[in-house]
Amino acid sequence: MRNESTALCLAVVTLLATSPVRSAEPDLIGNMGDLQRFSHKLDLAFGENNLPLADFYAHELEETIESTTAIERYHDQPIGELTTTMLVPAFERLEAALDAEPINPQALNAAFDGYVAACNACHLETGYGYIRIERTDANPFMQSFAPLD
Repeated sequence: MRNESTALCLAVVTLLATSPVRSAEPDLIGNMGDLQRFSHKLDLAFGENNLPLADFYAHELEETIESTTAIERYHDQPIGELTTTMLVPAFERLEAALDAEPINPQALNAAFDGYVAACNACHLETGYGYIRIERTDANPFMQSFAPLD
């Protein structure tokens, strides 16, 4: 009986130790990190004219934006509503510029600048204006963004 109790206790402790911690607040910081990383990778892929990779990251961005719209409130800020009204339209313009045939690099750059401006406008709106997003062509990733061809 003692071995069974010990085994049960070990199983419970292991389960608790390996389970993700549940928080009352949504993981907005995780979403923002994903948005920043996917945005930067999309921009790097576009800079290398790797459109399939840019499309891949645009899709990842879209999914992350969708999950961010589901966050009703964070630190008393209406995150879902702000994402829907500020970021979604800017992303849709970016996506349309990326899907254009042929792609107009100036239009895509303008749309990307508008997307970044929407991020910064939302940060200002929520009192987090000190978080400023900027485009950069520096590659901090262990990844090549050049096309395979």
